[in-house]
Amino acid sequence: MCSIPRLSHMLRQLFEEQAPELARRCGLRQRSIPLATLAYVLVLGWWKAPQSGPSALARFAGSLNAQVCKQDLDHHFTQRTANWLLALLQRAVQLLVCARVVDLPLLRQFTAVLIEDGSSISLPSALKAIWHGCGGSTATRGSDPKHEASLKITVRWDLLGGCLHGPYLQEGRSPDLSSVLREQAMPTGSLWLADLGYWSLRFLHWLDAQGVFFLMRLKDGVALWYQGKRVDVLDLLSQQIGTRVELLVDLGAAKAMKGGRLLAERVPAHVVEKRHKRLYEYAQDHGKQVSQRALALAHWTILVTNVPVGMLTFEQALALMRARWQVELLFKLWKQCALIDEWTGTKPWRVLCEVYAKLLAMVVQHWFVLLSCWDDPHRSLLLVAEGLREQVPVLVHGLMRRLPLQQALRLMVARVQDNCSIPARTTRPSTSRRLQRAWDLGLT
Repeated sequence: MCSIPRLSHMLRQLFEEQAPELARRCGLRQRSIPLATLAYVLVLGWWKAPQSGPSALARFAGSLNAQVCKQDLDHHFTQRTANWLLALLQRAVQLLVCARVVDLPLLRQFTAVLIEDGSSISLPSALKAIWHGCGGSTATRGSDPKHEASLKITVRWDLLGGCLHGPYLQEGRSPDLSSVLREQAMPTGSLWLADLGYWSLRFLHWLDAQGVFFLMRLKDGVALWYQGKRVDVLDLLSQQIGTRVELLVDLGAAKAMKGGRLLAERVPAHVVEKRHKRLYEYAQDHGKQVSQRALALAHWTILVTNVPVGMLTFEQALALMRARWQVELLFKLWKQCALIDEWTGTKPWRVLCEVYAKLLAMVVQHWFVLLSCWDDPHRSLLLVAEGLREQVPVLVHGLMRRLPLQQALRLMVARVQDNCSIPARTTRPSTSRRLQRAWDLGLT
């Protein structure tokens, strides 16, 4: 459970004890600035002002009692510093922190509600030996025709207790199915949600055997069995009456997944139009043709799950699938506000230093989110992030012992709590209110 004393201890331990130790292991020597202070300068400096260059970071270092010039700081952007920041990031993600479970009854049926996804960052081609990209054509990749270097960021996020597993880094060409998170077990009674890139019948069967629930879109082409007969999903749906269909099915040619629930809803015409537009745009970008089958499937939202009907109604399943987009919003927040995919320099090692430091700042930011407002189901991550970024100078005062660190943390938390909720809206209700509404409908 996250608390002010624990967060205070974690910050001191990570930056002032473990950072110097990891620096020595990476062969990094202390120059004009203590290594713990250097970590604070890079992580907190880019957290406070993501567009900072060496001059701005040098000025920020002054608030940390470090007198360095732009040139001295620029000399620290080396391969060893990048390796050190990556090691520090990896150490930080091992510090799993959770908060009090959020007050949403639909989520509280499960021991955890885990949404998993990844996002990629393009890097200078000079870094392809470290983070190999996935290739591409000039028409689709812009100024970097081969898209030679990129890294993939993967997270697994618990919407119930807030715990963030990750970010874990892999080569940009790594498929979702090779995620390192596959090696991490999930608690019995938890619910796992992911997109089609993570579809694997073998993995779903393993989850079911471990007592873990899943909820995913059905991948087209997977063998489907209904009432003992192998059927095509479009043929099956065409025989049903109404806009919503719920059936018990088996999945896989050998029926690897038995007794699953298939939930299908016919979507409105304007949604079909949007889906068709995306299909044609994707096909044009990749030099392909749109199949008639893909156009037909766009008329339906088709889900599969092993959650019993007594725990999850049709409406609740749809609401939870909407909640999966929260991880997309997390990546959007990191990219648009923290600028984790942008940098001020051009030298490869400086770019990596900036990317790793900004990702580490996002881990620290998430700890503050859990401490300050996770128990408010209607919180706005954007408002919280903006409030925390403004309060970085207060954190600096605490870290520099100009006031007690725990007092500084309390001031930051109080500032965020004053302005973090999304008000109720008559149009475009927030995800939290959709989840609450779906639970209320399930009780009627």
